Amino acid sequence: MDGHRKADIELDKLLVNPKNYRFDPVKDQQEAMLVMLRTQKDKILNLARDIALRGLNPMRRLAVIEADGGKYVSLEGNRRITVLKLMSNPAELHGDYPFKGVFEELHERYKDSLPTEVECVVYPADQQDVADSWVLLEHTGENQGIGTVPWNYVQKQRFELYHKQKQSTVLQVVDLLKDNGVDTSELLATNLERLLTTPQVRQALGLDFTNKQLILLEPEADVLQKLKKVVERMTAKGFSVGEIYKVGDRLKWIQDVLGLRPAPVTPPVRPTPQPPPSNGSTSTLTTQPTPSLWQDDGTSSQQSPSGSTGTTTLAPPQPEPTPAPPAPSAPSVYYTLVNPTKLLPATIPIKIVKIYKELQIVHISGQRGAAPHAVGALLRILVEITAQEYLVQKHGFKYDSGNHFRNPADPSRTYDELRDKLNYIANNCGLPGNIAQVLKTLLGKQLMTAELNQVMHSTIFTADAAAIKGIWQNYENVFDYLIGEMK
Repeated sequence: MDGHRKADIELDKLLVNPKNYRFDPVKDQQEAMLVMLRTQKDKILNLARDIALRGLNPMRRLAVIEADGGKYVSLEGNRRITVLKLMSNPAELHGDYPFKGVFEELHERYKDSLPTEVECVVYPADQQDVADSWVLLEHTGENQGIGTVPWNYVQKQRFELYHKQKQSTVLQVVDLLKDNGVDTSELLATNLERLLTTPQVRQALGLDFTNKQLILLEPEADVLQKLKKVVERMTAKGFSVGEIYKVGDRLKWIQDVLGLRPAPVTPPVRPTPQPPPSNGSTSTLTTQPTPSLWQDDGTSSQQSPSGSTGTTTLAPPQPEPTPAPPAPSAPSVYYTLVNPTKLLPATIPIKIVKIYKELQIVHISGQRGAAPHAVGALLRILVEITAQEYLVQKHGFKYDSGNHFRNPADPSRTYDELRDKLNYIANNCGLPGNIAQVLKTLLGKQLMTAELNQVMHSTIFTADAAAIKGIWQNYENVFDYLIGEMK
């Protein structure tokens, strides 16, 4: 029968167990503590610092057994007793020992708040076997459900979200799948997370993350269709993490799963007609394919059906016909921040148009030529001048003689900072509810100011492509609205 009792025991009556199962038996408590320090290293220091700051975990009592002389030998909690003793009295061990300076520092800082008594579960000396059965259960895993069943990766991330409002990227993708009826019970989340660490893979799937928030770069139905293929392949018999272990492996794997192939890297060349033949026969018009990042497997932009597109009949001496350029189509994946096929109204101020066009050709991500700092700086300029022009055209703002941006209706205030301009637009310009809410949210999280301003001005801040994409992904509707108002 289990005859334990609970008691608060003074720290100096607790002994570190020289027969601790973590190491071979040693002579006494002193030697047991030294072995603990040598084998645990940083782990023992991390535990010490955590106990100094937060105290002992109230959900895990120490387990001890009665010994001679009113002492108690630890059965469960030897690491905790070791750090408590050394923080309370660094001279508990004589001479020099590992990390002595750290324990002396912790003693000086926390000596007045460290516990002098510890709540313990106490077993009589004749119940060693009963106590050991509980110790065994504590340290040997699930034991078919009798022991502690650890959380899996997704469960840990849910806890993180609930308590810190910070959801893991992979859990957001898993939840998106579940919300749309996709079975993910056999999917190993760590494999999916590994796959999503590669930017090119995320773009191929039509999704990305900013500040760990999932954003979709394509219609949800298209993204889901691609993710379903990923889940099917990852849960198929024979799949192993080795298939996606390295970046190159992931790129090949996602191409295969989605039926994609890399597009030609040759830059586009204008159609070049051949000289007219002297016999009046047909001349072939030579063109280079327009590049895209991925192409559907089994299709080719370099071939034309015989006798159709790509052949022009020339009738001298009439001038050679110039083929009309194909209408632009929105690519499903692109490496620039702004959709390269999207056009602005011709009535928009020219500088806004020029900056926008530059954002359509400078890559923010991709294997070659990515320039996230340049894109971040351009976006910062675009946001600033768009807000400024909107306030000038629609609300009469102007610069005074001292080059301060003011609202004539309230000349006592200046709006020189970007944040001031955007706050005024969000709160005073009658924006539609959804547009105003997006802008207020961006301002509330300081994404529009802190992130972009640091790209421009900080000497140590490194531009994060995903974060900049997220800003644009959320701000684009606001931008479109302001542009529409200025037409």
